[in-house]
Amino acid sequence: MTKNAVSIFLLVMFSFQIFMVNASSEEIANPRTYNLELTRWHIYNDGTHPVETTTGINKALQWSHEQGYQVFKVPAGTYLISKGTGPNDSQAQINMVSQMTFLLDDAAVIQKESNGFENYRTFYVGYGVNNATIKGGTLKGDKDTHNYSKKDNSSSYGTHEFGSGISSEGAYQLTIDGVRTTHFTGDGISINGSIVGIEGTYGKSYLRGDIDPLGKFIPSTSKIRSKTAVDLTNPLFKGRQYFAYEQPQAASSNQYDVYFYNKDGKYVSAVKQIRFGIDLVQIPSNASSFYPVFSSTDLANFFVKLFSNDVSRNVTIKNSESAFNRRQGISLVGVDGIEITNNKIHDIQGTAPQYGIDSEAGGFFPNKNITINNNRFYDNKGGDIVFADGDTATISNNLFESNINVYIYKAFPNTVVKNNTFHQGGLTMAGTGVADQNTFHNAEVNLLATSNTLTNATFINSNLNLNNTDPFGSKVDQITMTNTDTSVSTSLNVGNRPVRLSNVTIKGLTKLSALGGKGTDQNIYDQVVVQDYNAYNGTTLPAGTYNKCKFTSTTNESVGLGINQAGKYVFNDCSFHSLGKIFTINEMYGEPDIIFNNADFKISNDVGYAAAIYIQGVKQLSILGSIFNATNLTATKTPLIKVGSIAGATKPSKVKGFTIKNSQIITNKPLHGIDTTDAGTGAPAYTIAYNTLQVAIMKLKTNDMKTSNNELTN
Repeated sequence: MTKNAVSIFLLVMFSFQIFMVNASSEEIANPRTYNLELTRWHIYNDGTHPVETTTGINKALQWSHEQGYQVFKVPAGTYLISKGTGPNDSQAQINMVSQMTFLLDDAAVIQKESNGFENYRTFYVGYGVNNATIKGGTLKGDKDTHNYSKKDNSSSYGTHEFGSGISSEGAYQLTIDGVRTTHFTGDGISINGSIVGIEGTYGKSYLRGDIDPLGKFIPSTSKIRSKTAVDLTNPLFKGRQYFAYEQPQAASSNQYDVYFYNKDGKYVSAVKQIRFGIDLVQIPSNASSFYPVFSSTDLANFFVKLFSNDVSRNVTIKNSESAFNRRQGISLVGVDGIEITNNKIHDIQGTAPQYGIDSEAGGFFPNKNITINNNRFYDNKGGDIVFADGDTATISNNLFESNINVYIYKAFPNTVVKNNTFHQGGLTMAGTGVADQNTFHNAEVNLLATSNTLTNATFINSNLNLNNTDPFGSKVDQITMTNTDTSVSTSLNVGNRPVRLSNVTIKGLTKLSALGGKGTDQNIYDQVVVQDYNAYNGTTLPAGTYNKCKFTSTTNESVGLGINQAGKYVFNDCSFHSLGKIFTINEMYGEPDIIFNNADFKISNDVGYAAAIYIQGVKQLSILGSIFNATNLTATKTPLIKVGSIAGATKPSKVKGFTIKNSQIITNKPLHGIDTTDAGTGAPAYTIAYNTLQVAIMKLKTNDMKTSNNELTN
């Protein structure tokens, strides 16, 4: 070829490439659109002729796909989709094709014909259908006219909960945009996995042995491998990219390994620690066979099933509405990567679970990488979101208004719940995760997992329960809880395992304790502020260490703050301000052990019932380096600190240890600052040392150890 010829050839190729780029850009900007011709395909848009209409839509859709159209546009009207001749009849649904936007006029309604089948699908996106979009219009089920008996040629006896609007089974890159799915007997939208059974194998198909990192067979007493390789050229694997073993029997581990080999029998790669019921194994492009390796010492009873499983991948549901369906708004039953954003999901009611969104794959498929953002949920009878199983999700910027909002089970770890607003229901996290920047109105939050973090939350007439399964599993920081009435029994309740709370503010009255629960000696409460707690019925504190806490009450007290159960209580640099009653301490549920270090006690009125600090029973109470201030007194008959019950001098002592050292008691009236005379019979010697009483005086029993106390008259 001459130099000029080469130059011309290169110029032609360059021009062709430019043409192709421009053509592709033009195609993206102006995709080829087929405007559905109703007469040509014998389609009716008046809600009649369901068989002809369903057949015609599918033929037209397939034809337009073959002709290279990218948009299939359906005009306004009602299109009746056939009920078919049995459950999930493939001829009684719209069967979506790849590389296509199914565009419904906003006034177009796809109506499922009334039937009596347990299962049906109205719009089906099957395995191998990729890069599809369903956009606009309404899909409506037969919920109101459905035959829920076993009539209508149906062999169905069940709950009739599986009639769906849109059903995906293993589709990739599916988008549902601006679609209304309503009145289905089951789910508005069901995003599912795809499953093909390959084989079930027993122990006789295996031998004891393992495979090393180089793909060579090695002996093992705890592992078994298949005697022969699994053939990936089996027609059942055709077009499939993943598989999984399920339903193991006599396996000693919930994980297994897989070793791949090429057509020449050479080792290709391995996948290790695959979890039954959770993980899928991706088939390498150059693999022709594989050997599975399981943990088992019982070949005689070993059994496992092999499936070619896959899930729907990279799904988007946006700008849509799912409402008035019986079972769910959206079910996730096998998906990896889904974004559900800017939708309304409401009025789901009829048959359980009745949630807006339910992630529940039942151990056959993984559900993971779920994003639920900027949606509104309301009037869903079961609740708004339930995560029964899966892994990794973000729930953000949603408005929840049903009676139950979000429930995350232990089998769904790694969830981020951020910047949502909860009304009436609340949040339960049994799976690990983080909740940040959420607002709760008349709601309840339960942290139950091995590890949960709750931060930057606002609670209004709502409560928080910490029942983590592992020590310090619940970490709470920067939360504000405001009660505008007494509808909440307890704002914050801690369970029986250690927790750490920091920067928590509780404002307003509750029916019972603002802060309650048993607690543990290991609990840590940093900078907890409780304002206007229930001092009349009493606010009983859980055990633990309180650092720089503040408790204030501006209501009439009968009990004040209470400590009445066994455990270690340490208060470091805390302040307690009330009208006249600060603490009631007894051993009702066990003997507490209490230390106040550098505490600030203040009452603004006269001392309340019995004493400002009324000590009836305790293992040990130590008050060290603290200040008591009562400078607005008008009466002197009630002591500031009383050890022992009223008229308890002749009763057996329940205060086994009491120490007050290096403290100041400042009053404007000469009341008894410390009174131990009713401590009871057998009371030990208490230590009262190095204290300064200004105006107040001491009234002590004879065996108390009094050292270097200073009583000032003014």
